[in-house]
Amino acid sequence: MASPLLSVVLCAVLAAEVQIGATVVRHEEGAEGVATRVARALEQARQSLPPFVGSEVSEVRAVLSESVEAFSARTGLPRTAAAGVVEGEVLFPPARVVDRMEDLGALARHEVAHLALISHAGPALPRWFIEGFATALVEPGPTASGPEDCRALTAELLEVRPEVRERAYARAAALARRIAREAGGVEALWKKLGTRPDAREFWRMPLGDKTIREHACEPAPQKRQPVLPSPSGRGSG
Repeated sequence: MASPLLSVVLCAVLAAEVQIGATVVRHEEGAEGVATRVARALEQARQSLPPFVGSEVSEVRAVLSESVEAFSARTGLPRTAAAGVVEGEVLFPPARVVDRMEDLGALARHEVAHLALISHAGPALPRWFIEGFATALVEPGPTASGPEDCRALTAELLEVRPEVRERAYARAAALARRIAREAGGVEALWKKLGTRPDAREFWRMPLGDKTIREHACEPAPQKRQPVLPSPSGRGSG
């Protein structure tokens, strides 16, 4: 969460804004061209959400940060990340960074899907699912064949190295599609998430004869019990 001082500085620096449809992008002076591209991509993404999502995203508010340091500090993401959602607002790195992004449309669809998911299901879902389902909601792709190491996957989603993070995002999306398949499809899973489950309820949500945790995550390795010495001083054979 941004500090009050940082919020004041952001408001002072980002005095200009661009609006397209129901999307508003705040930006520094001189960044209107990039802000317009971002606003157009976000508005197209908002309008292309699946019909069953309904009116979860009636408007989109976004910011082009004034520096990568400010972007990272406010989102808690690595400085190499492309965007993040904080308090219902999509935050981007500075315009000079965004201007070099090749697939702004895919990024916009992912971030708008985040807004929809958080509005619909609440903020208590695990990071790997939030990232994975945001992709699965708007992009077709492969489905994971089995569970993952969810702790390792979550850590890799926050990796500084973009290539590691990109692979983790693809794995998280495949895992979310696996969960959706077990639920009866993406729309069926969306409806289940409408109960706004807390973290415990999410993990225990039944899908067939297993819970989400059992479908998604490899069981934690059991700790080996120490071998007690036999009366002769040697371990049992």
